[in-house]
Amino acid sequence: TQAQARRELAEDEESWLADGGVALHDTSPSSFLIMGLDLEDMQRRVSKLAKDHARGITETDGASLAEQRAILYQKIQSWRKVQAIYMPGLLQYLENEEKTKPGSTLDGTKAEEQYLWLPSGFPSSVHDKICISNLAISEDKLRTAQCHDSLSGLRDVLLLKSRMVLFKNKNVRGQREGTRSRSIIDRVHDRARKFAMRYRAARVAKFNLCGPGSWEQSLQVLSDSDIRSYQDPEKMKAKTGRKGTLEDSMIPQSISGDGIQGDEINLLNDRTKRDGTGLTRRTLSWIWMVDNNTHNTHSAENNADILRSEWARSRARANRATEEVALLREEMRRVLAFLDWKARWWSSKQASRLVQDVVLTEGLQAYAIDQASLQRQLQESFRVIWKEPL
Repeated sequence: TQAQARRELAEDEESWLADGGVALHDTSPSSFLIMGLDLEDMQRRVSKLAKDHARGITETDGASLAEQRAILYQKIQSWRKVQAIYMPGLLQYLENEEKTKPGSTLDGTKAEEQYLWLPSGFPSSVHDKICISNLAISEDKLRTAQCHDSLSGLRDVLLLKSRMVLFKNKNVRGQREGTRSRSIIDRVHDRARKFAMRYRAARVAKFNLCGPGSWEQSLQVLSDSDIRSYQDPEKMKAKTGRKGTLEDSMIPQSISGDGIQGDEINLLNDRTKRDGTGLTRRTLSWIWMVDNNTHNTHSAENNADILRSEWARSRARANRATEEVALLREEMRRVLAFLDWKARWWSSKQASRLVQDVVLTEGLQAYAIDQASLQRQLQESFRVIWKEPL
């Protein structure tokens, strides 16, 4: 977790100072990086507030946006002073890049559009020229912890949302109550967006720092289809609701979208007819199977309980499928045995009825022979069809 990573970095810095190292500033390198990550979160919040303002909000909210931008700008300027100490080669690098690629290093006019230029924003080959030693390694530790914390938060939010949706479907009736509960669920949905954006930004930064590796097996690329609950109530079989009730299958305009567009995440993917609604077609998203190293005992226990219950349900489905296969094979064997018995039964009926009429006797024998032949033909055709399963 981020708390663990911060403590480890603080202990490393303390031991380094105890061995005779010299502090370059009152703000330690790890604190400098943590401030940078916090500024990234503030930029995302202000950017979200700016988008809401563009959609039309009150003047009070507009004043709040201006205040947030001013506060963010002041914090960035204060942080830049510390950045010049721990990244002494930054200005020279930016000047060289500007000469090579004019306009590539220019910041936006707004506080949330300014690029912070952390070590993850540069190629790994120039880290030694720009940053002090081990600064990129420290950021890599913080980014890894940020990824795990974001996934943990995302799982908690999705679990909360699934329970709220199930509660709404079970207890809420009426258009007014349905709209209210839907608005609350939408606010929870926005929290899932924030965690997803943070994870994606942290993963891109980690990839820039250390490149591809075994860590990609656990910290995978997060796509919109991966952001779903373990129960995924939105993809369960749709039910016909009462008229005038806002059902979960009706996707509001505020959370609908096409694919990945910035911070827009469509958690309510349309269920096609081919997808089906059976549990055998449902797969658990990889975000629920990531090793959880957090100290949040309650969250870890919840995730472990979910994995255990899902494993038990999957095992039960697999055992039922195996049992069904065994039963089906037994039914095939019994069908062939029955057809063989039926053919012998018809053959035994050739002389079972004694009549004086010769023509009738021949007709009865012919009918019995024909029925016995038909049963054997059915037995042989089924044996050919069921050759591989049997």
